[in-house]
Amino acid sequence: MIRAEGTPIRGMEGLFRDRRVQLFLGKFLSGELNRLTPIFDPQLGYRYPEVEAFVDGPDAAEAFLLDLERRGLLVREPCGLLVCCPRCGSCNIEGAPPDQKGSPRGDHRVNPVSGAEGEKARGDELASTEGGWLCRDCGSPIGDGEGRFRRVFCFQFSEEGIGRIADRLVVAPVREFLGKRGYRTVSPGSLVGESEVLHSFDIVAYSDDPGEGALAIDFVVSDGPAGEEKVIAMFAKVFDTDPLRSVLIAFPGLTENARRLSEQYRIAVVESGDVGSIFKKLMKIIPPPEEAMMETLDVMTLLSLPDHLRRTATVVSGLGRGTAEEISDRTSRARAVESGYLNQLVRMGYLKKEKRGREVLFSVSS
Repeated sequence: MIRAEGTPIRGMEGLFRDRRVQLFLGKFLSGELNRLTPIFDPQLGYRYPEVEAFVDGPDAAEAFLLDLERRGLLVREPCGLLVCCPRCGSCNIEGAPPDQKGSPRGDHRVNPVSGAEGEKARGDELASTEGGWLCRDCGSPIGDGEGRFRRVFCFQFSEEGIGRIADRLVVAPVREFLGKRGYRTVSPGSLVGESEVLHSFDIVAYSDDPGEGALAIDFVVSDGPAGEEKVIAMFAKVFDTDPLRSVLIAFPGLTENARRLSEQYRIAVVESGDVGSIFKKLMKIIPPPEEAMMETLDVMTLLSLPDHLRRTATVVSGLGRGTAEEISDRTSRARAVESGYLNQLVRMGYLKKEKRGREVLFSVSS
């Protein structure tokens, strides 16, 4: 059964199969995140931007965090009280009651709380005791005792809780491996495709030379072997973005049909039932950046290619550099067909492509 992205995680085993959890906790284990503090949003009240990349929009962020807190992976504490309109529920409020020192009214929508006041704020809502507020959405004045306060929580990671499941978390150790291999990683990362669509991958890894391209890595964690749909979904992104290499890490593995499909699409696959055994396999398919060079398009390579790709590669070799339209003129094939062949040769590492203004130029890798 496929679980919707916004639904709670059921059972501890669900933690390991949930891509959101793998990516989110990977940021903690890699040192990128430690404490989550919300920011104010006039429409939503408050948001957790660091979480929104992993869930289905801002509305799902707090539910996701509370779910992880219930499982002992996060610790929460009240860090403020958000003023809300008692009539329309909006948090878009202006004005603030004077404090005990008589400071002037301002535009403070979130008041910090601590100590005894923090303990009082543990209810879902708390009636205000001061007036002087105005709702910017419905225009209603909020008099004495009418305003409502809503709790605002900060979250911290529980090292003890995460330690209990660290051996089943994939993203952080893979990023550490890539770092030792000489790559800089972003998780989740994005690449812009030829269609100008932004595609997301679980990890995007770069070398120091931006001209060498990127590695695109996705994970699939499931109860049993994953099917062809996972490979097809990744190929759609890879086809458009043309990373230097694409890798699918599958726990525990892929079906036979999915494995054959990945070979046809030239997506490298790492299949493993535990985190510890994946690194020997990764070492074979992800060399250090200085060794991850393009394949040389020599005579023997040309002879090994299928006829339709050999014809395209031969024309590019003769031109040195050309657009899909220029190459299609010489092969007498439709531009769209030739573009597909050219991109296939790019993914195979025999050609490279670069953008110059609106033109996309293909050339032989050296």
